Amino acid sequence: MNKWFGNRSFYRKVMIVAMPIMVQNAITNFVSMLDNIMVGRLGTDPMSGVAIINQLIFVFNLCIFGGLSGIGIFTAQFYGKGDNEGIRYTMRLQILSAAILTALFAAAFWLTGDRLITLYLHSDGGGGDIGETFRQAGKYLTVMYAGFLPFALTQVYSSTLRSCGETMVPMEAGIAAVLVNLVGNYILIYGKFGAPALGVEGAAAATVLSRFTELAITALWTHLHADRYPFITGMYRGLFRIPGRLVRTILVKAYPLLLNETLWAGAQAALTQCYSIRGLSAVASLNISQTISNVFNVSFIAMGSAIAILLGQQLGAGKIRQAREDAVRLTVFSVLICLAFGALEFAVSGLFPRM
Repeated sequence: MNKWFGNRSFYRKVMIVAMPIMVQNAITNFVSMLDNIMVGRLGTDPMSGVAIINQLIFVFNLCIFGGLSGIGIFTAQFYGKGDNEGIRYTMRLQILSAAILTALFAAAFWLTGDRLITLYLHSDGGGGDIGETFRQAGKYLTVMYAGFLPFALTQVYSSTLRSCGETMVPMEAGIAAVLVNLVGNYILIYGKFGAPALGVEGAAAATVLSRFTELAITALWTHLHADRYPFITGMYRGLFRIPGRLVRTILVKAYPLLLNETLWAGAQAALTQCYSIRGLSAVASLNISQTISNVFNVSFIAMGSAIAILLGQQLGAGKIRQAREDAVRLTVFSVLICLAFGALEFAVSGLFPRM
């Protein structure tokens, strides 16, 4: 029994790491859900346009997550060894990776955005206006470009802090971002308190503002606590100074995860495009279901991050046998957590489309 299950203190340690990650990831997806709910009140065409762009941005988000998570495994190991210089190297590599991926996706969307949007536009005879949906999607994407880099850098800081055992600050920053997004949506979408009614552009602007808020809180907190996390000192002075051997080691181990996440997210986008042949109403309905599913999917995303952090710290500290034993228990616990979240999603799934 002890081989498969841990004691109470074991699960307390796991949840101390996993719960804030779950909350933060749920908040990230909740931001998208807020946009969908509040834009949905404008009509099907604006909601479908936002849905198409969010599906494309979902690929970018997962690509950033995959690329940084692989590097974060090494950050946790360096933290376990007490190697601040090693943490500095991995964080620099995360920053550079995030910048490169952001530039690549921004360029791809800029050059092919109209064609990508068009792939999702098919008439179903239900009254949806393809031209209006295309226009709304383009307006939303134009504003969302500004949020790409702050989102990516936030993930860098959050990933590094979590790997070093600090999970509360990223969660609190995420909560602040949701509040900013909620208030911004109300004011900018509908034109409250004397502001112009910007519709989907207002939703995008509120989301971008929330991204900058989250980055500001996370980054400022980290730099103001340099005594606690000395690796942040001099981080940007030698941004390109990373040992080549370490870069090669990380690339070999970490970037298959980047490829995995990118292919999976791309496959989800392709499936949505296939369903979109049924018409704009199919895009809108898929958007509702996928947005809700993403909120519940935080169970396996958070547990994956928690496992990487906990086992990475043990491996870095040389506790190989303990890491092997805990890996089995963590796998079993992850499966049980996912079953519980799946059952909860099934139980409440009928409530969300009505929103």
